[in-house]
Amino acid sequence: MKKILIPVLWIISILISIGWTFEHPEEITKFKNVLKYDLSFREIFKNFKSKSAKERLALNEKIKVVQIDTAYNTLELEYFTVPVYSSYGGIAQVDDTILYLSGDSDLFLLKKNDKKKNEFKKILSSKIDNKKSLFIKNNEKKVGNYAERFFGIKDILVDNFTEFENKLLFASSLEYDDLEDCYTMGVYYAEIINTDIFEISKWKNIFSTEKCLTVDLTTNPRFAAASAGGRLIKIDEDNILLSIGDFYADGVNGPALSQDLTNMYGKTIKINIKNLKFEIFSYGHRNPQGLFIDNDKNIFSTEHGPTGGDELNYIIQNNNYGWPLATYGTNYKSSDAYIKEANDNKKVWPLDISKNTHNFFYKPLFSWGNTLGISNLIIYENSYFTKWNRNLIVSTLASNQLIRMVFDYDNKSIIYKENIKLDKRIRDIIELNDGRIALLTDRGKKLNENPEIIIINKKNIN
Repeated sequence: MKKILIPVLWIISILISIGWTFEHPEEITKFKNVLKYDLSFREIFKNFKSKSAKERLALNEKIKVVQIDTAYNTLELEYFTVPVYSSYGGIAQVDDTILYLSGDSDLFLLKKNDKKKNEFKKILSSKIDNKKSLFIKNNEKKVGNYAERFFGIKDILVDNFTEFENKLLFASSLEYDDLEDCYTMGVYYAEIINTDIFEISKWKNIFSTEKCLTVDLTTNPRFAAASAGGRLIKIDEDNILLSIGDFYADGVNGPALSQDLTNMYGKTIKINIKNLKFEIFSYGHRNPQGLFIDNDKNIFSTEHGPTGGDELNYIIQNNNYGWPLATYGTNYKSSDAYIKEANDNKKVWPLDISKNTHNFFYKPLFSWGNTLGISNLIIYENSYFTKWNRNLIVSTLASNQLIRMVFDYDNKSIIYKENIKLDKRIRDIIELNDGRIALLTDRGKKLNENPEIIIINKKNIN
């Protein structure tokens, strides 16, 4: 009798547990959060993984060289693994070195050592006081790993400005107001005091968006800082240009910000670095990930759209680029926020008043119909790579490639493109002084998959 009774009671207890779980999902979530955050099981597991990740990272530190054939050049790629596991950040050239500022504000130089081999050197400097650790502490329960992954440095810019004796290092970053529990997009700068030992001054905040956002601005997802923008360029001796995304506040997931000129989201912002005045430069943007100004002062931008709607734009002051009222893209079928509109027979962006024509707004130079995941771009202005001079080189994330495009400056149109597969998610791209190209990759999902800096050389063929 006991042999029968014990299995029966066991089965009954399982059924009761399953029933209680379905009836009280919020209690299960609370219990999981207690285990994950309050009891620090997550930190214990993370520290355990970090230890093994450091051991495996040593295997990746050997320089990897890969060759890729393109239409006019055979490329030779050198891979250098960044010493920290960090999201976003940016790269810039300083003299003959590559400066890397991580998403967590750690500063490194990639430079040649005594053996003429490139290696990373950690720069001891103060960090940007964006209160990231407080943001994670106060919001991780709500938004999960998005708090650590998406909050931080978005881009850097290094350049000379006439009224400053030293070169300036700019950084864009999310910044947290812990008293109001909300965040803004900010710009900071430091002077590069000494390039020999690489010493910088303390960081100074020169701009912050006026409207402070909460993680509940959107619901799917909460804290949509993957759509933050944050790219920086110098446009003249007094001004820089900053791109800011809409944080998914597009009229479907949340309030529509990009067409509202009372806020700075979904815009490019012109910032005077001397008097600190700022103004909206262009608007109607979704997530402008890339900005570049060429030697003739033409400004180009790359922008994440909805599915099949990534764009290359030619930026002119005061122009409206349409979002969220015009796009060549469609809705995200897998997203709960669009489920009422999403089915196999009806794929539309619900707010598109242009009926997929982009009429009434400034049209993109080019829009991709497939999944691309666009990031940054450069106008290549060098003869190092054969037949690439004045070509656009666009970097991508989801499609793991570079795209070389020929731009007709007279007719303002794209007349040729070449896809160059790299099998890496590319976050940033710069042209080096000698004509080579440097890329910054995304970190991977595993703790030993640190970002990499890739230097692209031309293979000499005899």
